[in-house]
Amino acid sequence: MVDRKKRVVGIVVALIAVAIVFLIEQIVQPGYWVKSAIKVVCFVGSIVVYSVVSGKKFTDVINLKKITNSKPLLICMACFFLGIGILFALLRNQIDLSSIKESLIAKENLTKSNCLLVFAYIIVVNSFLEESFFRGFFYSLFENKKVGAVISGLVFSLYHIGIVITWFNPFIFALCIAGLAVVGVFLQWLSSKYQSIMASWITHACANIAINTIGALMIFGVLS
Repeated sequence: MVDRKKRVVGIVVALIAVAIVFLIEQIVQPGYWVKSAIKVVCFVGSIVVYSVVSGKKFTDVINLKKITNSKPLLICMACFFLGIGILFALLRNQIDLSSIKESLIAKENLTKSNCLLVFAYIIVVNSFLEESFFRGFFYSLFENKKVGAVISGLVFSLYHIGIVITWFNPFIFALCIAGLAVVGVFLQWLSSKYQSIMASWITHACANIAINTIGALMIFGVLS
């Protein structure tokens, strides 16, 4: 099997994995931990399949390496955290927080007793899973890296439709999806610059800290 055919197999497997996770989110709508387990199986499973087909190590497929010169990265992480806070403040009056809170409680089964554990999982594990899949594995399947960065960013954005579609009005929803695509491309650039998904992972995790802090404040009734 030539290298191009291996790449095609990888792309097909990756898109099937994303489609399964998306459909589970929209149609089956299981509890959060069941849904997360399915996502882990689909994403990690597709990477393992490609690793076997391509003969590459798992860590090489996802581009997991140590990074150096992390000072610029710390600035980037801080900008992401502050940027999300500022964006939330600017759009606060356009967002129905009570509706989002109800969705989190009904759809994700979040409560005061379990939300901190769920948010910790999202910050550490889920961010690593998504970076491994989108910025590491999926991006590596494209010979043209500029095209790969754009496509992986778009798929990353569209994948989140199932999560945020009931949260916002049409304008904020469109802004969110477009913003996620841009963020996906930027995270890909960051991963490429540092030659490791470690860079995009910790930046993604920092963004999730900001988002989940807002979510926790909603669950605990501080924001309403």
